[in-house]
Amino acid sequence: MLNRRLLRIKVMQSLYAYHQAVGADFGLAQDRIAEAFEPDLNAEVAPDRRQLEGQRKLGEARFREWYRTQEAPEKSDDKAVDEALNDAIRYFQEQVKKDGKFFGGQLLAGAESIHDQYLHLLNLPASLLQVLEEETDREARRRLGPRETALDTSRLAGNAAIAKLMANEQLQSLTIRRKLQWLGTEELDALRRAWRDEMSTHPTVLAYLKRQPLAAATLATADVETETTADSSTDADTEGPSATADTPATAEAQGPNLAASGEEAEYEADLEFLRFLYKEFIFKGEELPRQLEIDDLNWEENRPIVRNLVLKTLKMLPYAATDQQELMNLSANWADDREFADTLFKQTLVDDAKFEALIGGSVQNWDVDRVALLDKIILKMALCEMQLFRGIPVKVTINEYIEISKLYSTPKSKQFVNGVLDKLAQDLAASGDIRKSGRGLLDNQ
Repeated sequence: MLNRRLLRIKVMQSLYAYHQAVGADFGLAQDRIAEAFEPDLNAEVAPDRRQLEGQRKLGEARFREWYRTQEAPEKSDDKAVDEALNDAIRYFQEQVKKDGKFFGGQLLAGAESIHDQYLHLLNLPASLLQVLEEETDREARRRLGPRETALDTSRLAGNAAIAKLMANEQLQSLTIRRKLQWLGTEELDALRRAWRDEMSTHPTVLAYLKRQPLAAATLATADVETETTADSSTDADTEGPSATADTPATAEAQGPNLAASGEEAEYEADLEFLRFLYKEFIFKGEELPRQLEIDDLNWEENRPIVRNLVLKTLKMLPYAATDQQELMNLSANWADDREFADTLFKQTLVDDAKFEALIGGSVQNWDVDRVALLDKIILKMALCEMQLFRGIPVKVTINEYIEISKLYSTPKSKQFVNGVLDKLAQDLAASGDIRKSGRGLLDNQ
């Protein structure tokens, strides 16, 4: 399931994109001032280029001063400069407001898209069967008949676990409504290459197709994987099951139930093999992960969450499961998680100047403007979270942002972030600006 660390990362990315856009807006606003004092080459009287150049420089200087102080500019003796300056300020403020709404919306859309990625991948086995059917038809149309080396994929085509997954009513409904089938030419080509170059030559796949017994240890090798940031968060501010990666110690990695017999035993073998395909070729492998990353630049961050959702869904599809089996949700309480991310993004922007001053006052012998933008964003988010969310312990907040800085900023950022936040947390707690309640009072030792 989705956890708070991934949400924090997505808020950080949206804030970083927002600040980059603000920098572009600043340049465009200055361009408007420059355009206002471009010489009119069609004028009857030749323009005074020196005067226009002076007005442009004055307008740009006053705009930079306004940006630095955010104080309303005073009127000057030059009406043209005042008009150009006010026009630039209006334009800049409108664009910044639009950017805030846009990137805030993108943040939530990006988080919600993880659920669509999960549903999209649940549809992959059905497309794999279509690819195999196409290959079988091609072999059948050959003049000399199928080649002796052609694989018999009938067991995979009749995989009962895939059939049960494809028959799930909720998956069918959401797939049609959100258009989550595997229909793109590029992704289908990637699926064909994955089958040809990776799956069809793998010993475990060959053993399955030949109806040979599959050792539990062989199937479990696909579980040996180290997940990163998004799946390892253990926040004290989140409730419900954590989204941790499956490990070889879990029941999932122990192979099919050997005590089962007959049709149920065959189903369990099919289900275990389906899990193996996901672990070995979709969440690892070469072709499919490469295509998934092309389709979504955030795939590496989202992958642990999507992997967890997919594998837990398969675990919820035993032999007795019906077509009405409910699929996994994005999180234990998406409404709360959504509010957390949205509030953190918006309030960090609202209090940006206050947090800038706090950071500047805590960094001795160091100009705050020289602090890396990403480090400042991380610090501001942490300060916002410490003061705004009373139910999250301060130590949880500090530890989470240290981990994020280790993953996304410079090698020395973790010490810098740790030092600044530790000092500011003590100062703000002493002044009463940090007030915790409930679980937020936990020391989290």
